Order: sequence, then structure tokens, then C-alpha cells
Amino acid sequence: MRLILLLALAISTTLFSYGQTFTSSNLPIVVINTGGTTIQDEPKIVADMGVIDNGLGQRNNVTDAFNNYDGKIAIEIRGSSSQSFPKKQYSIELRNAAGEDVSAPLLGMPPEEDWVLFAPYNDKTLMRDVLAYKTGRELGWYAPRTRYCELVLNGNYEGVYVLIEKIKRDN
Repeated sequence: MRLILLLALAISTTLFSYGQTFTSSNLPIVVINTGGTTIQDEPKIVADMGVIDNGLGQRNNVTDAFNNYDGKIAIEIRGSSSQSFPKKQYSIELRNAAGEDVSAPLLGMPPEEDWVLFAPYNDKTLMRDVLAYKTGRELGWYAPRTRYCELVLNGNYEGVYVLIEKIKRDN
């Protein structure tokens, strides 16, 4: 009897979740449109990216204007073993209309041209890396800054991601 109840619960939960449409969030929303081009691991492809962030305590709607960033990017799949996961990680370079790298502040972080959209697929808490980086910064060590966000890729909701400053030697 218990197995039947668990199976019924799993089926009803699955059916319910498929009927949901992502429209808004308390988290910032990153919207990427590749124009139908598939994102690969090398080479980067050119795409459009917009970021909606109405501020702390405000609801962000997918239909809101891009108010944090609106421009071109170059994007590729990031990682090694994580490339086999259903939820992909992405490396992003901000670009201008001429295709040149451009620095811009995203979600309250300092201007930079290279960013990572980290998919915490193996971390069901979605917090381990974010907390490790935060703890490192509080101890006075270098660690990249992070911001949680929701990702919409080519009109499809991809879930909660973490926008991270790309680790590299820089000023």
C-alpha cells in the first residue's frame, strides 16, 4: 500500500510540475537567446543576453525590460565531467556590436568581461560553492563574488544558476 501511495505521489508531482510556466522570481533573471544556434564546448557562439534585476525585495518578471545588462555575448559550455550533466554550465564573454570584449558590471558586481553561469547540479542545496567563496572572502582571501539568478535560455526555463566572476589573473 505504501508503495502505491509513493508512486501516486510521484506521478501527481510530475504531472503538476510539467504544467508550470516560469514567469517571475525574487531572484534576478538572465535571458539568453542564441538565435537557434546550439551552444557547444568550443567555439564560443554569439548570442544576445539580457538581465532583469528590479532590486532587493522586488519581483522580477520575464516580461520586464532588461535593466541590468542588454547586449551581445559569446557563450560556450564550460567544464569537463559536468558537461555530461543535464544542467549545463556556461562561460560567457560580454561583447559589443563589433564583437570586441567589453566590461560591464552585472548584478552589483564590479565591471568585468568574463563571467560564469555555474549550474550547481550535483549540489542539491545550491549553496556549497557560494558559501565556500563567501567564507574565503570573509577570511580575507581572494574568492570570486557570486549572485544567484534564474536562467531562461532560448525561451526555456533552465533553473537556478549562480553568476560568478571568472577566476583569472586581473587587476
